[in-house]
Order: sequence, then C-alpha cells, then structure tokens
Amino acid sequence: MENNLPSSNAGQSLGIIALIFGIIGVLAAFIPCFGFIAVLFGILAIVFGAIALNQAKKENASTSLPKAGLYLGIAATIFVIIWVAIFVGSVGSMALEHKDEIERALDSVKIEKIQTDDSLNVKVQVDSTTIETTVK
Repeated sequence: MENNLPSSNAGQSLGIIALIFGIIGVLAAFIPCFGFIAVLFGILAIVFGAIALNQAKKENASTSLPKAGLYLGIAATIFVIIWVAIFVGSVGSMALEHKDEIERALDSVKIEKIQTDDSLNVKVQVDSTTIETTVK
C-alpha cells in the first residue's frame, strides 16, 4: 500500500515567508499612500510562494502555506492595480472637466525676454515671467 502523506517539510519556511509578505501586502494595499509598498510585498510573496510551491511538490510536502502566500501576493498586487486605475481615472476625468480653466491659466502666463547692455558692453538676456490675473 502506498503512503501519500506529506513526508517532508520542503518549502515550508519559504511558504511562511511568502505568507507573511502576502499578509503585509494585502494590508498595505488598503492604506492609500502605501500602495507601491504593497506591490513590492505582493511581488515578493508571489516569488517566494512559487519557489516554495515548487519545492513542496518535488518533495511531496504540504503545499498549503506556499499556496496561501502565493494567493495573497497575487491579491495584493491586483488590489494595488485596481487602486491605481481608479486614482488615475479620477484624476484624468477631473482634468478633462476643468480643461478650459487649465488652458486659460496656462495662456495667462507670459514670458518676456529683455535684452540689455551692461557697463562692459556685453549683451545680457533676462527672462521674466509675468502672470496676469483677472478679477471676476
């Protein structure tokens, strides 16, 4: 009779590391300014989880920890991608909403170039920026 029980601890330590990185990544994904950190932890969880899963399968060991770390890493990365897409979309739509105001503000900035001669008869060019404001 063949024994199919896990016979090794191969991949378990990397699986625990992947699980920890995955948990940190998922938690950081929901903190607004730490999204890019969550991507880092998510990618590390995916890498360590894949390596641990490969080792565990080769040695007929338990694959639950590596799978959990791998899935959490994937989830953290997907959460961050969704948050970035929402943020970029909302900023883009606000910019399109206020396109005319932005164009008027940029048009009101004039750059004047003034050329003068100094006491040594050397030409000097001065750039001065003026901003026109309108009162409503």
